[in-house]
Amino acid sequence: MNASQATRGTDEPGFTLVELMVVVLIIGILIAIALPTLAGARQRAADRAAQADLRSALAAGVSFFAGSGTYTNFDTSAKTFEPGLNWRADGNPPDYGQIEIQVASGPNLLLIGKSKSDWYFCVSQTATSPLTDRGKSLDFTQIDTIPECTGGW
Repeated sequence: MNASQATRGTDEPGFTLVELMVVVLIIGILIAIALPTLAGARQRAADRAAQADLRSALAAGVSFFAGSGTYTNFDTSAKTFEPGLNWRADGNPPDYGQIEIQVASGPNLLLIGKSKSDWYFCVSQTATSPLTDRGKSLDFTQIDTIPECTGGW
């Protein structure tokens, strides 16, 4: 090995340690910015899935009401009108992906669902009003009656 091979010349291409560290720092900053945005998008997607299930459940309830003139016994017929949903009617908080038929009597209907972000969403319909009320809460007991199901999504 001669002397020119033993020492590195100053005109050889390559990156210095400082340049590599700057690149790693920039990548770290970009990741720190992107992760909270990704987490927020995941929560919004989970919430939208629960809301979509509630909309489908409400459509099934309104179809039942159109045929019978009452929501009474919808809790026993729900699977017939929308078999793709996971129905329950025991008065307890629903789990992820379930639709709780909280109230189904006379002209009143209250449906509650839970998203993977732990939010409870409700939708209520009364025959005396053309409006559908919607609400949400982290606490099931805050939206488990028709008057409490307000505030929107």
